Amino acid sequence: MGYNTKNYTEQGGEKTVIGGTLEIKEGASVTGLSANPLLVATEETLGGVKAAAAGEDDTVEVKIGEDGKLYVQALAAATAEALGGVMAEVADEGDTVEIKIGEDSKLYAQAYPTDATESVPGLVKSAANQADSIAEDTAALVADFNALLTKLKAAGLMAADEE
Repeated sequence: MGYNTKNYTEQGGEKTVIGGTLEIKEGASVTGLSANPLLVATEETLGGVKAAAAGEDDTVEVKIGEDGKLYVQALAAATAEALGGVMAEVADEGDTVEIKIGEDSKLYAQAYPTDATESVPGLVKSAANQADSIAEDTAALVADFNALLTKLKAAGLMAADEE
């Protein structure tokens, strides 16, 4: 007469089948198990996690998802109330621009202005000084006026002549 069981060892003892629950009592040990692949972590079971070595103060909040995966908190977006994760090059003392946080929680910094054009305001240089005209005839007045135009063009305050 035979009977069925969920847990059994096949003849010869080479294979044990666990179809029910395997309970390992406190203080017991298991040898010979491979750690490859690493076990998935769950709320009840510590699984294998591989990561770069961290410094003493390198801590972040982590959670285990319903899928058994470990989730590390990403840098939060900056808001009007809280600083967020921002990476930038080191600035010099005079390197400042106005910044704003958009409705999309992104940080926006004003771009450094470029040279001015006829349609776009931008950086312009001061024009060289043009002395007051003391012209007494039309030719001298034209020469003074053309000198002023040349200085305005050189400073970027007026578009250059088209060729």
